[in-house]
Amino acid sequence: MTRERLIADVCTLALVTFGDSPSPGEDPRQIHVPLSSVQASPPVEVWCSREPVATGREEGIAYSRNSDLMFAHISIPETDSGELERATDLTYRRLYGFLDATGYRHPLRIWNFFSDIHLEHEGLDRYQAFCVGRHRALGEGIDSRELPAATVIGTRQAGLLIYVLAGCDAGTQVENPRQVSAFHYPPDYGPQSPSFSRAMMHHWPGGSQLFISGTASIVGYASRHPSNPSGQLAEILENLNALIRTARETGEPGIADVSELSLVKVYLRDPDLYPEIESALSRLAAPSLPRLFLLGDICRQDLLLEIEGLYTGPARERDTR
Repeated sequence: MTRERLIADVCTLALVTFGDSPSPGEDPRQIHVPLSSVQASPPVEVWCSREPVATGREEGIAYSRNSDLMFAHISIPETDSGELERATDLTYRRLYGFLDATGYRHPLRIWNFFSDIHLEHEGLDRYQAFCVGRHRALGEGIDSRELPAATVIGTRQAGLLIYVLAGCDAGTQVENPRQVSAFHYPPDYGPQSPSFSRAMMHHWPGGSQLFISGTASIVGYASRHPSNPSGQLAEILENLNALIRTARETGEPGIADVSELSLVKVYLRDPDLYPEIESALSRLAAPSLPRLFLLGDICRQDLLLEIEGLYTGPARERDTR
């Protein structure tokens, strides 16, 4: 189906495109992520609703929603390399305030993209500054069980892009027994621990969805297999399978391992890693596993790749093309 037909479909909840140049169109359902792909055809990510959606813009936030879910996104420019902490704080406050006011007050999955993720300013790199700003916005009293699944990736274009999938009802947090929960990290990697859950599950009337955060080669809270992309991939798959096993203890989702996910997105630091990781992923998971490969910087400089995942079943809320 063409992009024009997808936008014309009143049941398209969101259309996410990738690449160096923004896609044309002012429809609030269109989200453009400035990450290049190493795949032959530029990927398009389509989120579908079982009912017609309403769309709009309010105070710089574009949104689309049905009776259960809202997609909302906001993009702001940055004028100074040291302002990311404040920009993150203010943007998260605006976004969470908007979700609360509209009744979709339970973020399930959130994506964050900004440039120069490792650039240092006043003793902090920009990822660390982002974590400080995000935590300040969410507040000291937030229940860690309510933190959404999340991804943070560095881009080559200036600006901060955040988009979120939120529900009227809360999801269920899933943590990884192989890893220290991110919100409990010690200060080894920054003054403020990251504010996200390893995964979030939501049960809908037609089935369940499992939203898996960006997952790296980390055991406990330490990076593993520096300079070894295949080793990092194998460790990531162990982490993903551990999350799936933990989620399955609740009786959902109905999958055995990573090979049965509905989609994985693989973020690569270096495009030259693509052939090796693509081949290894087919061998270690499954050749049929739906996947997108995107180029971006990972939160730690010793990490070469990161993978996020999604499972939808049996009533599918989402499709990829």
